[in-house]
Amino acid sequence: MVNRETARDIDAAARDWAAKALRGLSEPEQRGLDGWLEGDPRRLGAFVRAQAAWIHAERATALGSGAGLTETWGEEAVGPPHAAGRGLDRRVLIAGGGALAASVAGGMFLLDRPLSIESGVGEIRSLTLAGGSTLTLDTETRVTIARGSGDRLLDLVHGKVFLNILGAGRPFTLSVGGLALRMASGAFGLESLGDAPLSVFVTAGRLAVSQRRGLWGQTRAITLPANSAFSLPVGADVDTAKVRAMDADDVDRLLAWRDGMLSFGDVALATAVRAFDRYGPVRIVIADPRLAQQKVTGLFKANDPDGFATAIASSFGAAVSRDGNVLRIFIKK
Repeated sequence: MVNRETARDIDAAARDWAAKALRGLSEPEQRGLDGWLEGDPRRLGAFVRAQAAWIHAERATALGSGAGLTETWGEEAVGPPHAAGRGLDRRVLIAGGGALAASVAGGMFLLDRPLSIESGVGEIRSLTLAGGSTLTLDTETRVTIARGSGDRLLDLVHGKVFLNILGAGRPFTLSVGGLALRMASGAFGLESLGDAPLSVFVTAGRLAVSQRRGLWGQTRAITLPANSAFSLPVGADVDTAKVRAMDADDVDRLLAWRDGMLSFGDVALATAVRAFDRYGPVRIVIADPRLAQQKVTGLFKANDPDGFATAIASSFGAAVSRDGNVLRIFIKK
């Protein structure tokens, strides 16, 4: 006599499969999941509930973590520059998650719904993807990952990311604003902030950038080699982008945010201020439009707007006043 699988056994297996699906399934694993789901009609419902519990845990942790606590994806967690937050493994949250799953599932979560990953204000978040590749999110950044893609189909909704790809398996594709950025091995960064030009840079490998435009979906494409970058105004054709070479100083400046720093090289003060405004509740106001256009160069702590404002005022013979969360830099009479 064969013992029938218990509901508890099914729930335990479903949690294991949901955990694997969350980080991306290999082709053999996908076949294994399909076979497992077909083996018992109760398994599909258990799997949906388990996935819902993972999603609920992901959202609850993100909402509750604030600026001092970061979850892990795989093994890494990076806290914000101004807090000594510890990592929180979402596997702790799933323990005993059957009741939680039942309360949030209700058929609302589809198996192919993309997973949304977000970083909060002042938070730098690092995720380990399938195969050991890593994705780092700057403050106030949101990325979605297509389920069943092995973490290899991503979409940058807004913000700034850096993707370091190990050369195993299929290429990764990161989409943003009608562009598809595809790389098999190497590393590149991408920034998409509102109406500002899209910024792309490559530190290793080769990045293929394609864009479908026009009534018939014509494809425009360029390829970026290592140590190159371009900026593209919103709505512009990618093949009009002017690719520029980068040196070591350029790379260090572009990646300073991963260490909680902001690095500026001869940029307008107004541009530097907008960068600081993304990292916390304090806002910097430049009272004089001529001062706002002055060029700034230097390395500053992203969580120290007061120090930045003081340094700027000292450099340009200006003064700083504070009213609550507003710092005002003005020319002294």
